[in-house]
Amino acid sequence: MTRLYLSLFLFVFISSPVFSQEPTVSEILESRIHGDPNKGVAVNGQELFSQIEVPKFYTNRNYELAWTDKKNIKDLLESIESAYDEGLDPEDYYYQKIQNLLDKKKSSSLTNSEEADLDLLMTDALILYASHLLEGKLEQSKLREKWDVEKNARPENVDSLLTVTLHNKQVKPALQTMKPAHYMYNLLKFHLKRLRGEAEEGGWPAVSGGETLKKDMDDPRILEIREFLTATGDLKSTAVNQESVFDEELENAVKRFQVRHGLAADGAIGKGTIEQMQVPIEKRIEQIKLNLERLRWIFHHPDEDFLIVNIAGFHVRRFTNRQEVFNSRVIVGKYHHESPVFKGEMQYIVVNPTWTLPYSIATNETLPKLKKDPGYLAAKHMEVMDRNGKLLNASTIDWSQYSRGNFPFIIRQKAGPWNALGEVKFMFPNKYSVYLHDTPSRSLFERQDRAFSHGCIRTEDKWGLLMSLMDDPETWNMEKINEILDSGETTTIKLPKPVNIYLVYLTAVADKENNLFFFKDVYKRDDAVARELDKPIYGSVGTR
Repeated sequence: MTRLYLSLFLFVFISSPVFSQEPTVSEILESRIHGDPNKGVAVNGQELFSQIEVPKFYTNRNYELAWTDKKNIKDLLESIESAYDEGLDPEDYYYQKIQNLLDKKKSSSLTNSEEADLDLLMTDALILYASHLLEGKLEQSKLREKWDVEKNARPENVDSLLTVTLHNKQVKPALQTMKPAHYMYNLLKFHLKRLRGEAEEGGWPAVSGGETLKKDMDDPRILEIREFLTATGDLKSTAVNQESVFDEELENAVKRFQVRHGLAADGAIGKGTIEQMQVPIEKRIEQIKLNLERLRWIFHHPDEDFLIVNIAGFHVRRFTNRQEVFNSRVIVGKYHHESPVFKGEMQYIVVNPTWTLPYSIATNETLPKLKKDPGYLAAKHMEVMDRNGKLLNASTIDWSQYSRGNFPFIIRQKAGPWNALGEVKFMFPNKYSVYLHDTPSRSLFERQDRAFSHGCIRTEDKWGLLMSLMDDPETWNMEKINEILDSGETTTIKLPKPVNIYLVYLTAVADKENNLFFFKDVYKRDDAVARELDKPIYGSVGTR
């Protein structure tokens, strides 16, 4: 009988919870991080974003829970929820999963495994969201070739930074420092929220197509136009005018709308203006979202002094101490000869430049003309050299025997008013051989769409840019410039200090007066960015 009782006691004792209890949270965290060396850290089979910082972070804290402070949890959830206002998706940062686990924790209790999962998700969410704010969600170079802007630098020792952030309860301030520190980013966010609100209220009034409308015309469609422009803020009347006559007030509103949409501001409502008025508000919301992403790629901490060429907007601007000090219309690369996107450093200016034709232009465009007309070079003030730079007599060359594959010459256009680079070029050495320059084809600046070059940027206000960069009106004024021009000599001028220049592609921008501008997607890039931006972070092409 004693033996029977002993056996029963041993059976009950061995099968009791003391011997079958769940592993501790710390043991589970350690297992999640180091359990299988062939797999990354995962929660419910889904690998986390941070496979370096998360293991370091938990190893350094001996696998103790990190998210034990209510303020940190609250601040994280509110920050993730606000990702929507940044044009991002809170679900990329496990918002609902975290919320579900927290709700369960309030109503009952979590298993140790669920506690570990919740902690890992919150840690990874913070790192992932900070990364997207700092660098963008998408990998820009995978979306488009010819991207040469270095990524924003990540903080060093992220695991230690995370420890300090949680200890000091600074989740929100830490994330704020990751966002682009430029007014345009904040203003685009403002307009994103505004347009979303207007979309929820039904969007913008519809505008009908038809013949071109001009000032003093009487047409029923004028009422539609008035209502639409009032909704977009271009018509400032406190009450919509019920007159169907195209008056001066409406003409001014149309011009304002045209300027904001990169159209010729003639005040007439023609086909191009109607097309822009018929773009649905949802499309404009998408446009703002994808341009917020582009700003995250390039405008984290702008320089105190920089030039920026917006290829889509056909403009170059200079900002000094956050103030715009120069702007000019530009001509950019045509479709299939696109101006590249990159960051460079403007170092010097050349007045009375010569132009050495790129090999592709010399062989694809100039050589066929030479075969038809051997006098073409002389007519265009060009000269031919061998590969060592020795001048050759063009009249002695039989151009018919050469092709793209065996062209041993260099063709250069002499300095002068005929030169394709005009009277001045602004140099920022780069692998694309792209720079800013003048052009003899001045009438092209009056065009609405100014994509005509082979990739270089032609600037309208050439001398304004030179004098702005030299910043010495006593020396560098038109009298000095004309003196150099009259000499006919090719003259190189070193800048007092190099100035960073960004060639960017933005189809939605805002100025300091909070005016919202939309530009034509001249290179057809928007759809790819919008498509990838809307994909969930896991399993999407072009995301990390």
